[in-house]
Amino acid sequence: MHSRRKQRTYTVKEKQVAVLLVQDVGVEEDVRILGYPRSSVSSWSKQADKLLDFKGPKTSKTRKRQGRKELFPGVAAIVTYMKDVRRDEKLLSTVAIIDRMRAEDPQWVAKYISSRKSGVLAL
Repeated sequence: MHSRRKQRTYTVKEKQVAVLLVQDVGVEEDVRILGYPRSSVSSWSKQADKLLDFKGPKTSKTRKRQGRKELFPGVAAIVTYMKDVRRDEKLLSTVAIIDRMRAEDPQWVAKYISSRKSGVLAL
């Protein structure tokens, strides 16, 4: 039975050092010197510009801004509204939520509806 290799995360600083070394000696030699997985080093070298231009903390594991993007810009306000309505034990309907979305950001709602095939079925 073989043990699985432990997945490791690398800081932005470590990635930057690896990218600079790749530019000098190539991926194969970089992997041999640093002992990082070849796939990781290759991936970092493809992202070299973004990694080297990174302005955040060098101890960070990622370049940030990862994850799912919000579909609607006022999500927090809508969630707060929904919780308030439920807390007051009132009826919460989809129509009420859409009306609240229109009140929060009418330009976004109009743009969203116009980008759909059928405006009536968009919401």
